[in-house]
Amino acid sequence: MLPIAVLALPLLTAAAVWLTRGVRVRAWVWVAGSAVSLVLAAVQASRVVSDGPITALGGELLVDGLAALMALLVGFLAFACAVYAAGYLPGVHPLEASRREVLERRTPMFQALFPVLQATLLWVVMTNNIVLLWVALEATTLASALLVSFYWDGRAIEAGYKYLLLLTVGITAAFFGCVLLYSAAAPHLGSHSALLISNLRNVADKIPRDIAVLATVLLLIGFGTKAGLAPFHPWVADAYAEAPAVMSAFLGSVISKVPFIGIIRVWQIMGPQHPELNTLLLWLGAFTIVVGGFLALAQDELKRMHAYSSVAQYGYVALALGTGGYLGYYAAALFMVSHALTKGLLFFTAGSVIYATKGQRSMSALGGLGKRLPVTAACSLAGALSLAGLPPFSGFAGKAAVVFAAATAAQWVPLGIAVAMSLITMAYMIGMTQRVFRGAAPAGLEMDTVHEVPATMRVAMMLLAAAMLAVGLLPGLLDPLLDLAART
Repeated sequence: MLPIAVLALPLLTAAAVWLTRGVRVRAWVWVAGSAVSLVLAAVQASRVVSDGPITALGGELLVDGLAALMALLVGFLAFACAVYAAGYLPGVHPLEASRREVLERRTPMFQALFPVLQATLLWVVMTNNIVLLWVALEATTLASALLVSFYWDGRAIEAGYKYLLLLTVGITAAFFGCVLLYSAAAPHLGSHSALLISNLRNVADKIPRDIAVLATVLLLIGFGTKAGLAPFHPWVADAYAEAPAVMSAFLGSVISKVPFIGIIRVWQIMGPQHPELNTLLLWLGAFTIVVGGFLALAQDELKRMHAYSSVAQYGYVALALGTGGYLGYYAAALFMVSHALTKGLLFFTAGSVIYATKGQRSMSALGGLGKRLPVTAACSLAGALSLAGLPPFSGFAGKAAVVFAAATAAQWVPLGIAVAMSLITMAYMIGMTQRVFRGAAPAGLEMDTVHEVPATMRVAMMLLAAAMLAVGLLPGLLDPLLDLAART
């Protein structure tokens, strides 16, 4: 019953938020529901570590180490986003002054739909049904499209439309992959369901090679589009930049990680049977790191830089998985946790800068904000150092694990690319902190009106910064779950 409770609670929270009257009360109902969801996810993770995988609904739900880890991550980031949103919504947008009433009317929709999105993400990570995995991923797209286009101006509607269109088209390829796997496995399973991923493992060696490779590549295209891997990433910059900061943080931290669950599930079945699939994923990861890194380096708009930087970091997950074996899966799981905390923090700090400067998003129009926004500046610097892979933050542990996995697999060229691009990451992230928080303020920036953001936004930033530091200093805290995830 525990997995069902974990799935159901965000939906109950959504209903409670929608039925509640009063802006402040609604915000705190959301926070309270997210807190209880996080506690349930933590209890579930503890149960998996102590007693092993948990099943429900006749095996349709399966919570193993990977599912428990990701459900915990989703719960933690959802809670942080709810806390941040309590002080942030409806946020700050260049046109907000003239449309404040419209945005305030749309805020209850945002607050109620966000827990629904959380429920769809949890469904993805806990389902044991290959077709329902695809359905759940499509549900996350539908739920998040309205949140991406919350501001409802031309740019936001275009971003939401592009997000919905490209992801729906891309993930259609994954549907064909699911059908192929089901059709190829069903004759070998008799009375057992060929839809269950746990059953597909038992007949992976009986599926014809051409069908297995084609199905897996189709699944990679679909799930890779949803994750934002290059060259399937054109939607990323618009969606991340035009969404409210709380949604950008959720996109960059966990929504982008959940599709990797589908990739991992399939690769753990097919990768050992067909090593060429590992090679494909390895080089796709290296390509994504390069494309995302150089696109981020060329940006002036703060959130777009973070968006393309996210693309680059997704490449490290794919690269780790492409090395194959226990170390690769362990490194990928640890990196996903590290990046979720780091990128969630960086989008929070970007949102705080935009909030404090009343909609200014261009780095060339910012400067000298460190004294006015000390908490935001400190958290932004911590996130920048973590993303660059420097100790003592979680980014160091995550990138060190990827480097170790690639070195152990003797993949020296992709390893060299990953290390070199980490230097590029350091360059643009340190450059961002210098341009935004140091130096003199540009003439057009009204510093007298710039003040530190509301308390709940600061608390959310410090919460992620503390978690990022804890994982960096004590990576063994998550080792039981990471070990189970890698051995799934």
